[in-house]
Amino acid sequence: MRLSSRAKKGIAAAVILLLAVAGGVYYYLNLLPPVMFTYIEWSPDIIRAGQPVTFKLTLNNSGGPAAYRVDVYVARVHYAHVGAPLKVGSFTVQAPGHGSATASYTYTFEKPGFYVLYFRANGAELRQLIYASPGYRPDANFSFAVFGDNRPVNGISPQPGTFKELIREVSLIHPDFSVLVGDVIYGYRSDVARLKWQWSDFMSVYSSSKVPIFVAPGNHEMQTEEVPDSGNPIAQALYISHLGRLYYAFEYGNSLFIVLDTDIVGQSYLVTGRQLQWLRHMLKVGRRYKHVFVFMHKPVVTYEGGDMLDNADQLVKLFTQYHVTAVFQGHDHAYYYERVNGVDYYVTGGAGAPLYLRPESGGVSHYLVVHVDGDKVHVQFFLVPSFKVDGGGRRVTVNYIFDQPLVFHRYDYTWSVRPEPVLLRGIPLEPGQVSGGKPVVVDNGVEYVEAFIKPGGSVTVSSKP
Repeated sequence: MRLSSRAKKGIAAAVILLLAVAGGVYYYLNLLPPVMFTYIEWSPDIIRAGQPVTFKLTLNNSGGPAAYRVDVYVARVHYAHVGAPLKVGSFTVQAPGHGSATASYTYTFEKPGFYVLYFRANGAELRQLIYASPGYRPDANFSFAVFGDNRPVNGISPQPGTFKELIREVSLIHPDFSVLVGDVIYGYRSDVARLKWQWSDFMSVYSSSKVPIFVAPGNHEMQTEEVPDSGNPIAQALYISHLGRLYYAFEYGNSLFIVLDTDIVGQSYLVTGRQLQWLRHMLKVGRRYKHVFVFMHKPVVTYEGGDMLDNADQLVKLFTQYHVTAVFQGHDHAYYYERVNGVDYYVTGGAGAPLYLRPESGGVSHYLVVHVDGDKVHVQFFLVPSFKVDGGGRRVTVNYIFDQPLVFHRYDYTWSVRPEPVLLRGIPLEPGQVSGGKPVVVDNGVEYVEAFIKPGGSVTVSSKP
């Protein structure tokens, strides 16, 4: 049978389309390793030095060998850098091609401190920041920074300069750790190749921080929309591979820290199901602590007209019932504060993403530093930028340029901030005899110096060989 010219063209077009689809599928699949980590949790939830911890992982096999080895590495976090990863063990996973498997691994962090734990298998990696606590300390004195929403304006732009400056300033203040409350990459309308580039760009800035950063997931990295059953499992797996567990808790000093995921794929705009049960349990555990701090991306208390969780009222009741100290939220790109039923609520969405409100209504780039001293908690606000740094090497001058109070208002509600003195603990110098400040530590060939500075003032520190 002879085919008409039109039929021949139709067949040719169909073949070209089939090849294009096949090529696209091949390209898509080969951008990802054959084995991917899709879940991690651990028991007990609170990790303490000297006590064994069992990590439970789920791995998806999309075409790799039926049996493969997972190698485990641990890197110690020092004052201002992460040490080299050291292999501490390995285990074998049995998983058929195009199937998933669950495996467990037990490890003991012998000394207290921050660690980065790596699981590696067949080209895939899961990176997890860990804090191994020395135990409860009722009179602890420490500080931590909080900020959120650093994602770029679109899927092809690099991390904002505001976020890079924020990381430099937080490193200069050098609290004990930081928490980032979500939307770290753009995510939306991005294929795997673009997502991987966005993650690489984010991690380059994230890794430049001189203090460890915990993260709460946001909707942009999960590609979740306004309906609960939305989201992209591949995007969620990429989040897990770079930052680890989706919701978790840790203790530091006399406080319990609870980090939530408001954008689990298939549960967007909710904290529900297994996570809600876990949250109730952790809030009960929190009764043993002087302070409980909660971190989440989508807020439950925000400015009028802002976006919030679908079950916000349910969580507010829980936080009130269990006397949570403070809740830190992102998503709404502004700064906002309100006290509800004895609980302090902050929206800190000014780490570099486009701002939603005018400056007079809280639309300012900023970060928070929380100081805990026994029973006392004090939250300090900083604009980006707040500091101008000149010099380097053996002489550094820091000017505190945020020096005027700010009063914000939206409709009939008003909140305010004022600049306050701060102890900078991360001024970098070449090692030597220090003047103008107090030496803290020499780490990785750099001497870090602390000095007290007042708003509108300046400080100069130097070193001699």
